[in-house]
Amino acid sequence: MRQFQELSNILKNISRLSIGVVGDFCVDAYWDIDSRSKELSLETGKPTIAVRGQRYSLGGAGNVGTNLAALDVRRTFAFGVTTDDVYGREMLRQMRSFKIHVGGLVGQNKGWETPVYAKPYRGSVEQNRMDFGRFNRLSRTSEKKLIATLRDGVSTVDAVIVNQQLPQSIFTRAVIRALNDLAEKHPKKIFLVDSRHRIPDFRSMICKLNAIEAAALFGKKVRQNELVSATQLCRYAERFFKQFRKPVFITRGRLGLLLFDGNGAVEIPALKVAGAIDP
Repeated sequence: MRQFQELSNILKNISRLSIGVVGDFCVDAYWDIDSRSKELSLETGKPTIAVRGQRYSLGGAGNVGTNLAALDVRRTFAFGVTTDDVYGREMLRQMRSFKIHVGGLVGQNKGWETPVYAKPYRGSVEQNRMDFGRFNRLSRTSEKKLIATLRDGVSTVDAVIVNQQLPQSIFTRAVIRALNDLAEKHPKKIFLVDSRHRIPDFRSMICKLNAIEAAALFGKKVRQNELVSATQLCRYAERFFKQFRKPVFITRGRLGLLLFDGNGAVEIPALKVAGAIDP
């Protein structure tokens, strides 16, 4: 009963907070393919692919923003890069619909495309995904503007969530160094990092990663989170704690997560969810 009361208090207090999200803001595109509609292209003579329906949602750091909106956070501020293409405009429209403040997004129209995960579906089966924005390059001008925006913006929020999703993204060495400096400069402010490729480069932040990512950093290749034992994860978490000096969360899929806070490790079970889910 005490734990439920603590959770209730946390959720209640969230509505008073302002949270900054720094990261790779993406769009998830879902295209429903109709295999029954067959037509040849007059120009090429090749079969066409008919899309019966399409829908779009925020992905990457944008998904973090929508989750914060669902938790009824008072204000959410986005820090990253955007560009004026069709998907970028849709991304901004959706962010505003969730009342995410987009003033911290730096515009770059050359050398940058909105990152999109395009997922064609035949029935309920996802086909080969198509990715946009894999070859983005942050310009020096954008890098300087983003760092300046971060330094100004951090003082206005209660917590910062860092979400690194793409290999080619906003997280240059200079940006990561600036974030580390800000985390050290504001030790009482919550900084949490969820980094897919750059976790060894961050410092002084609460660290969140999954079991596969943790194992890979120690030279172990596994296919599923559940295949990494709790004993192994404890060793990994202890190493990460020495680097970050902050709590470490390692998610384990259906097995929940492991939390290490410097005094020991705790296994926290997952909630059981019926039916198919999209993590």
